[in-house]
Amino acid sequence: MAEDLVFEHSHHDHSGHNDSHNHGGKHEHYHTHDHSHNHENFDEIKRGEMIKIIVSAVFFVIGIVLEKLTHAPEALNILCFCISYLAVGFDIVKHAVEDVLGKNIFNECLMISVASLGAFALREFSEGCSVMLLYAVGEYIHGAALSKSKKQIRKIEEKEHGAHVHETTESESFIARFAKIYTPVITAIALIVMVVPPIFGGSLREWFYRGLEVLVIACPCAIVISVPLSFSCAIDACTKKGIYIYHSSALENLHKNHGKEGIIITEGNEREKYRFAHRAAKKAFDISRVNIVVALSVKAIVLVLAVFMKKEVPMWFAAFSDVGISVLAILNSLRALKIK
Repeated sequence: MAEDLVFEHSHHDHSGHNDSHNHGGKHEHYHTHDHSHNHENFDEIKRGEMIKIIVSAVFFVIGIVLEKLTHAPEALNILCFCISYLAVGFDIVKHAVEDVLGKNIFNECLMISVASLGAFALREFSEGCSVMLLYAVGEYIHGAALSKSKKQIRKIEEKEHGAHVHETTESESFIARFAKIYTPVITAIALIVMVVPPIFGGSLREWFYRGLEVLVIACPCAIVISVPLSFSCAIDACTKKGIYIYHSSALENLHKNHGKEGIIITEGNEREKYRFAHRAAKKAFDISRVNIVVALSVKAIVLVLAVFMKKEVPMWFAAFSDVGISVLAILNSLRALKIK
């Protein structure tokens, strides 16, 4: 998902034709997709995704009730958990396989698939379901947030047809590169956790489970979503003031170098509006830093708990550490809409 959050890919609209304009200059809109999920057409699929999540949640709750509160045959609650898992997990496991075949080994779909199916192998059916369900909810939230950001950029394009190129910020590029390092490193830690302690007499089941928890923590969603959303919200705030910023890098350049490239002011006091845009840029930059620090800190804490805590941390807790922090990052980014 890291690259999917960066607004720099070869763009095709929903009808499949190339989106390019030639109004006295070349209009380009770049994006790259490192992740199998495509949030570009989120509005077209969100209803179906929500239905899957609801079906999964309903069968998950039924399975929990049957397991904890009744004397129903175990096969019945396992069936409910399997239905719950497949409702949201089938496509994710499919994406994981496709990514691996495409030589993208360290992808988050694979991390979640291995962790959740590993829980099933240990007969921790509710744990496996909860991880997959929380991941699906997180993906839905990410898709909704990014879809709104991309819509805002298209509004700017429709209003001003000048020649421009969408570029990523240095911060976004750094986070994308960091995520590509972060996931393999955490995956390696997970393998060490699974293999080394049992060699020295540890319980194979316990440390395999703990390793699966570390795999869940390897998902970088909460980290990579931190930067683009705060900048998109700041661009949205500027647009409402008649300040049109074509790409996030223009906002970052304004903050760091007071550069005015990629910024158009159509009406009003130009000097005052540039001051407003500079405040928006600073706020976006500050918010993105806070989001990154919080995401990394929480993941580090959960990682330590998963490996060293005497009692095993529930796997859903590791999943929630990513989904929950993603939600906090989104809410925190919305503060960039309110610039004084």
